[in-house]
Amino acid sequence: MHIRIPELLALFILIIIFQGCSSGPDFLNEGTNKYRNGDYAGSILEYDKEIEKHNDNDSAYLMKGKAENLIGRYSDAVNDFTKSLEINKRFAAYFNRGIAYLYLSENLKADSDFTDAIQINPVSDSSYYCRGYIRTLLNKRVEALEDYNKAIILNPEFGNAYVNRGNLKSEMEDYQGAVEDYTISIDINPKDVNAYFNRGYTLKLLGEFEQAVSDFDFIIKIDTLNKEIYSLRGESYLNLEKYNEAIKDFSKIIQLSPQDGKAFFNRGLAYLKLKKKKHGCSDLTKSSEMGYIDANAELTKNCKIPKVVKKKK
Repeated sequence: MHIRIPELLALFILIIIFQGCSSGPDFLNEGTNKYRNGDYAGSILEYDKEIEKHNDNDSAYLMKGKAENLIGRYSDAVNDFTKSLEINKRFAAYFNRGIAYLYLSENLKADSDFTDAIQINPVSDSSYYCRGYIRTLLNKRVEALEDYNKAIILNPEFGNAYVNRGNLKSEMEDYQGAVEDYTISIDINPKDVNAYFNRGYTLKLLGEFEQAVSDFDFIIKIDTLNKEIYSLRGESYLNLEKYNEAIKDFSKIIQLSPQDGKAFFNRGLAYLKLKKKKHGCSDLTKSSEMGYIDANAELTKNCKIPKVVKKKK
């Protein structure tokens, strides 16, 4: 006699059988959920459980390494990416191991990993970008420039690639080319403070002080305590003969850092240009006392230095 099992009951039995044959908790998915929620330490514990259960799971090693990168455990990450690669030669393992090597300052190994990543995925703009950065550190400027060019061809909206290419051009003394790259980056991301800083600094080198001031203005609106920007803008004002504006910037630096000998020196020069000799010589004297050597020549040139009278015994 054939007994027919109702469909719902059959489904229930199949579920029980499947659960009985399953391998238990899905540690890989648990780890990935924690990873996505920013619990990187927790995700590592889950990936370790998965590896203990399946030591040939390249994805577990890969994800564990990525989590370790994010919490600064770069040596551990390298070990896990290497284990992942021993099982499966994947783009992600080469790329992320390259990142770990970069943070460990093992630049030649990072260069090699990014090259392997590019061979697997030749349209990875990030791989060219990272290798370009590494090759800049290795003083391979021509090769680095080629990598940034390739990254930008693959992704014309890659703002950071323009900034880094601009930095490289500046190192190669192509200042105008650098300014052009910083400008493109700013067009892509109008709030990129780094691009404004680099463009302003480069414009100052080119003697385009008005434009440099405009870039420094943008940064100061965002970061009102940045002494370096006040210094660069103040020096630009000096070159523009806007001495009162320069004095305000150097005074701000002194307010933030009362022992800044360079700021006293520059403010002293600005006071002297305004014929305020007393204030200027006072600032130059303070600058000299703080050890800023350039102040001594200006004191000798512009200020009457009293002779030291020895007391009679």
